[in-house]
Amino acid sequence: MPMHLGTFTHDHSLDLTGPTIERTAVRGVLQRGRDLLLLKSRHGDYKFPGGGVEPGESMQSALQREFLEECGLREVDVGKLLGETVEFVRAVDAEYEVFKMTSHYFTCTSVATPNAPQQLEAYEAELELEPCWVTVEQALYANRAVLESGVGVMRWLVRETAVLELLS
Repeated sequence: MPMHLGTFTHDHSLDLTGPTIERTAVRGVLQRGRDLLLLKSRHGDYKFPGGGVEPGESMQSALQREFLEECGLREVDVGKLLGETVEFVRAVDAEYEVFKMTSHYFTCTSVATPNAPQQLEAYEAELELEPCWVTVEQALYANRAVLESGVGVMRWLVRETAVLELLS
């Protein structure tokens, strides 16, 4: 059974027993020496590469696709499952009250260099997500600073900071 890395309810007035739509996501923890390959936003915070698993797609294939789209990294070996997080937010779809996302964090390795063009979704491009190598300590410091400032705080920032704290 994977280690539970945290549960995050982003709207505490949410009735978690209401009609729920669920999404499975994958996140990659790719480390070289002391550095992690993370995505830096225009706000200065960092997030792990990854995203939603599409219907019919394996978690491994989804994570490899996400590394290619977000980091331009073609050759990624997906290793063991480190753990998972669960998040609850208010659903956008009128049929549901709750959106539940379970993110599975995997160790990854690659000897390749990011060299393919990024293929970012609109919100990712707006955030100017850029792949970069950074230590856990540097990423934690930056994420905590953005959280404290309240400026540009994205929903994932609490989740990603908690996972970085566990890795430190």
